[in-house]
Amino acid sequence: MMTYTETIDLREKLEKDKLSPDEAKEIYFADINTRSWHTKDWQERRKWATKDKCEQCGSIEVLTLQHSSHPSKYKEYYFDAYKHFYSVFIEENSSNLNVLITKKEIEDYIDNAPRETFTMCPQCGWNYRLRMKKPQLVCTRCKYEFDEPARKPLPEYIDNLYNDSFMPIMDKPATAPGNRKIKYIMLYSEIRDKIIQQKIKLMVKDEHQRAIDKKAMIDYLDAQIKYLSFEGTKTLCKKCAFNQDMNGKDLCPACRKNYKSMKYETCVDCLPDGERKNQIKEYYEFVKMMNKIE
Repeated sequence: MMTYTETIDLREKLEKDKLSPDEAKEIYFADINTRSWHTKDWQERRKWATKDKCEQCGSIEVLTLQHSSHPSKYKEYYFDAYKHFYSVFIEENSSNLNVLITKKEIEDYIDNAPRETFTMCPQCGWNYRLRMKKPQLVCTRCKYEFDEPARKPLPEYIDNLYNDSFMPIMDKPATAPGNRKIKYIMLYSEIRDKIIQQKIKLMVKDEHQRAIDKKAMIDYLDAQIKYLSFEGTKTLCKKCAFNQDMNGKDLCPACRKNYKSMKYETCVDCLPDGERKNQIKEYYEFVKMMNKIE
């Protein structure tokens, strides 16, 4: 695991292009399995960052440094960096997005798209069931009786690319017979949008891949540096740290006696007298009773 100063130095080299994003990742992740708090560097710097008593209850026994936040995984910073440059690309090419695809590309996509043949009611296109008497098949929707079902490849493509007024038939089911998760109707415009999105993704990576990698790694290192610097930490005793980590509670600043949910300013006892306080107390008593029953 890299030390605090080594991480800062790596970030500076990456920012000044003395290292490529791939080189920076290879260096940093070479020993990523070692926990930072197990290193000598962490232990030495922790001494000056830890105060002499718990900042909540004042205890001096078994003190620890509690971080208010932790770095996310690298892939999350990469995704955020990609979204940033995706937005940049859309803004820079907003007037050209509609010409990224032709109707022929849509038709080629349809010709090569996988389709399944489904059997259905010849009259309404719905599911059917088998029965003992003839005709042996009966539609579960319109009750039409028949011996041979209709066969149809799905999805069915509708050309509304040049007809904005077209609306799909709304009384057809949203999924294929037998509750198969396949749409009955797929509009040309849906395919167009799908192919455009795929093209944009490739174009964004072609134009901005290095910048995406660099931003993602810098943002990731910034989070690591903040964590290693002990910024935003509190010195807590074992009890206060446990309540914060496991129960999401901290010590009430008013009475400094009860632990309360971190989203509230005070505990229930320190609320002003009134109906709201009584309601909350009754609720807590009910929860305690139910826990005893269980």
